[in-house]
Amino acid sequence: MVIQIIYIAVLVAAAVKSTVLAGKKSLSSQNFLTIFLTVSLGLEIYGHYKIYIREFDFAYMFNYYSIFMIVFFYSYYQRIFSGALKTVSLYVVMAILAYILVFVKFYDEHYQNQLGILVCLYFIINTLVWFYTRLKNYDEIKITDDPHFWVSCGLLFWSIFFIFRSIPMFFLKDNDPAFLEILKNIQYGVNIVMYGMFYIALVQFDKSTNRRSA
Repeated sequence: MVIQIIYIAVLVAAAVKSTVLAGKKSLSSQNFLTIFLTVSLGLEIYGHYKIYIREFDFAYMFNYYSIFMIVFFYSYYQRIFSGALKTVSLYVVMAILAYILVFVKFYDEHYQNQLGILVCLYFIINTLVWFYTRLKNYDEIKITDDPHFWVSCGLLFWSIFFIFRSIPMFFLKDNDPAFLEILKNIQYGVNIVMYGMFYIALVQFDKSTNRRSA
């Protein structure tokens, strides 16, 4: 499908951009975003390959990917937050990981929808806290020139739609599979927007390192 090709192309563009930037500057110059993008691209390519050869035994990998996303973006925002927020953020992620360990069958062969919702809720909390602190504290740099703005917008946009899609997913699978397929295709569009925002963030990371070295 065309939208899937566009999605992969945008993800490839973001991953390549991040890799080039890491080579020019360093991984830390983009807050290690290249790690997330490389893992995401690798999983998507592997998943599409498995679908192509008609093997559908890879859903469990998205359970571990969900945990990876929580840990990665905890680390991402820890480098941005300061003071008490860093401590609160640590307690929150520890509570989420403990809940997953005890109550979620992340080791199951099937994808656990709970994990996706937990990821989204965690992203929403982090991004809203970032927006609050960014707007509260004056900064001479425009917010749209801040790469974290684009990352946070992308995560917030993706999380809101993913929750909207995930909560009724099993009901729609049994009662309205056609509408569920529409939501699946819309999800590709949402992914395109998110990774497009990540690409803009990488451009801003590049500009910010140039400003600091000027």
